[in-house]
Amino acid sequence: MTAEFFRRYYILKIVSNPKYFGIHTDEFVSYKELQKALDEKYEDFKENTFLDKLKFNSEKTLRRDLVYIKEFFGVEIKLKRNYGYYIKGGKLSQKMENVFYRIEHLLISTKAAESNVFISLEKATLNTQIDLLSLINAIENKFLIYISYKGWYDDNKFERIDKKQFQPLHIKEKNKAWYLIAYDIKDKEIKTFCLDKRLDEIRIFNKKVEHPIKFKEEDYFKNSIGILSEDLKPEKITIKVANHHLKHLLAKPIHTSQIVIAEAKEMDSKELNYENPDMWGEIEVTLKPNYEFVMEILKYNQWVKIVAPKSVVNYFKAHLNSIVKYYQ
Repeated sequence: MTAEFFRRYYILKIVSNPKYFGIHTDEFVSYKELQKALDEKYEDFKENTFLDKLKFNSEKTLRRDLVYIKEFFGVEIKLKRNYGYYIKGGKLSQKMENVFYRIEHLLISTKAAESNVFISLEKATLNTQIDLLSLINAIENKFLIYISYKGWYDDNKFERIDKKQFQPLHIKEKNKAWYLIAYDIKDKEIKTFCLDKRLDEIRIFNKKVEHPIKFKEEDYFKNSIGILSEDLKPEKITIKVANHHLKHLLAKPIHTSQIVIAEAKEMDSKELNYENPDMWGEIEVTLKPNYEFVMEILKYNQWVKIVAPKSVVNYFKAHLNSIVKYYQ
């Protein structure tokens, strides 16, 4: 994402909610008030030179930004003479609200890493040179993009992709990383790219893909636990879960398909006796049991136990046996 993106992002936030930025009005924001609020926001993140353009905003630049905000954010900001700027119409989509939330999270993460006084957050790996908004626009309008990418072993066994044509399809966040799902026009297959330092370059062209494919995120990832959608058969997997961790999985399910077969008879046992059958509940998920699934289950330590089907139990057991050998 670019410095211009952040400026436009904050212009929209300031005009949408003036009082939050210390402006004593519910409706109108003067040019001076807007500039002052941008300057203050710049001071919050001034160590990050990437945000330098927050502190400069001529009226000519502002007019151009308002056109951009209307076109890409769907919100129209107008100027009423002798009063100031106000929201005339339009509303941010929920998807764009979520993007803004993540952007704010990234900024706060950067600030927290610098001060390390009041808040500690995990860093996301998003490459700050990526104009995320323009990429979203390219997805919506099926614009052609070129990608240069240096993959790691888990991506494509270190294959290098150089200025290859893709149709961008979807952006997905998983485990503090952002991924682009894109259609390889030449090889006619869907590929996944992590939007971190592996991405050398992404160029967006104001040119439609000649034969765009249709893509639905909910269908493509229906049986995935992460960002991979491999040619594996989805399995109904039964998992026993210790009561204290079952509460976590009830609040944050492993997968959208998760259903509770049985809660533990003792949901609040004071002692963690894993030999006590009454402290175990049971859930079921339907997904592809790939290595992402193994990694997810390994996070839960001795608190979970895969019980069916046997093929998945054996697959997981093989990974555990390999790990045990490291420490023998």
